[in-house]
Amino acid sequence: MLDLKAIRQHPAEFKRKLARKGVDETVIDTLLAADEQHRQDLQTVEQLSAKQNQVSKQIPQLTGDEKTAVLAEMKDVSAQKKAAEQSLESSATTVKQILESLPNPPRDEVKEGKDDSENGVIRTEGEKPVFDFEPKEHWELAEDLNLLDMEQAAKVSGSRFYYLKNELAILQQALMMWAFRKVSAKGFSATIPPFMTRAEALYGTGYLDKDENYRVNPDTDDLYLIGTSEVPMVSIHAGQVIDLENGPLKYVAYSPCFRREAGSYGKDTKGILRVHQFEKIEMVVFAKPEQVTEIHEQIRVIEEEILQELGIPYQLIDICTGDLGCSASKKYDIDAWLPGQGAYREVTSTSICDDYQTRRLNIRYRDENGKLQYACALNGTAVSSRPLIAIMENFQQADGSIKIPEVLVPFCGFDTIQAK
Repeated sequence: MLDLKAIRQHPAEFKRKLARKGVDETVIDTLLAADEQHRQDLQTVEQLSAKQNQVSKQIPQLTGDEKTAVLAEMKDVSAQKKAAEQSLESSATTVKQILESLPNPPRDEVKEGKDDSENGVIRTEGEKPVFDFEPKEHWELAEDLNLLDMEQAAKVSGSRFYYLKNELAILQQALMMWAFRKVSAKGFSATIPPFMTRAEALYGTGYLDKDENYRVNPDTDDLYLIGTSEVPMVSIHAGQVIDLENGPLKYVAYSPCFRREAGSYGKDTKGILRVHQFEKIEMVVFAKPEQVTEIHEQIRVIEEEILQELGIPYQLIDICTGDLGCSASKKYDIDAWLPGQGAYREVTSTSICDDYQTRRLNIRYRDENGKLQYACALNGTAVSSRPLIAIMENFQQADGSIKIPEVLVPFCGFDTIQAK
């Protein structure tokens, strides 16, 4: 949520910035008009209430026509107050609805663009493997090596579910543990959060209105399976004043993630690129505004280190205004090379969310003057299940086997998935 006071003070600036995310400037005009009406209504209600309180103390001392006249006047005041209260409620609702609909404005350095087709490649890293055979896609390799069963999973759970089997199941756990330990060694507090949250956590992080959430026992438990540990991890300090005097608060969290993938009908129907359930190691940081840019670059460096140590070629992507989403003011994606597909596909991202989430969740810190300010939140994916795809496709061998990245061997206990 944005700062209404800042919008009042700098309406033209917010119009300009929000227009880059497709928000019509008349929305700000409507917001400010409703805000002005709300403040007028509030003043009217307070004045009428004060008058009622003052006169109510005088009425017992009045008699006759004078009392009758004052009671009639108070009846009129009561009607005026009721109308003002109704207007106050209406204007407050309008302000709240508009504020909740506004996205986080993009930073000025973010490139213009209508959607993901206009994202920019900052640079390309790593050597693409050269094969003397036609490389297979990961799902083909998984079928050949008895590593994946989506057919039976579809019977058990529906489409876009899967059984990870044999060496691939072990490899996934190795990947998660390696990344979890690597990031925690960099000063991030290792955490396993709740895998279900209340609606308030989704609302606070900007995910409640997305059609991606699985709801558990509506009107009974009324919990939601998390689509990312960003939700519980940003909410870990909801309603708190946090201490940032000794530096940012850094967390790395492991969790399974659950997404409906409602808008992905017909996309990536084979394999595990786009599924309803996967595992992820997520980084979440709380910082002061002046620390945000540096922290964002630190998260990016960690994400790149992970792919470099895995030996996976990738591209660093500068996300344009039209692909930023609601909460982010700046974002990088990293797309890994998948030789079976002959394309780069997204495997990680990192975003600056400023105080957009923390304002909703009321997460504050004290500045150097002791004044309470909203903290800034950042997030980034260390690994998800997607790097498994890149490992399988980049390290496939002519005999059908798959080599394991050296850094993962101590965690999985084998250096090759042998051809069957």
